Amino acid sequence: MALTLGPAVALAQDAKVKVQVEVVLASNKGTAVEPAELNKMKEAFQKQNFSFTSFKRMSLDTVEVAAPKPTEVKLPNGTNASLQLLGMKDGIATLRVIIPNQSSVEVELGRQGAVYQKAGKHVGGDLILVLVPPSK
Repeated sequence: MALTLGPAVALAQDAKVKVQVEVVLASNKGTAVEPAELNKMKEAFQKQNFSFTSFKRMSLDTVEVAAPKPTEVKLPNGTNASLQLLGMKDGIATLRVIIPNQSSVEVELGRQGAVYQKAGKHVGGDLILVLVPPSK
């Protein structure tokens, strides 16, 4: 059994995944949705009864996340979120998302599209990390 675990652990150490990281400020101040592509996010939130009225993109980057060292993402509220690759299986990446003053969460990036993760308060709203695997 130890023989089957060894190669999987070694593989995880070399694994890398590119992740598109969008930081969005969601609030109830006004009704602006900037840019218009965020209307999909607004609709998804409304279906889940998260009724923010305004969505504004604060940043959009593609980062490379590797194991075991976390990748830092600067947030506009002065803190950093950390993304750490925990594993890859069947084209799905498992990431640990660490945000200051919140518990870390594990998310799976792959077939289901974007993953939304709350990332703290900022100027009267909530910062939302939008994690998307880049298109192949």
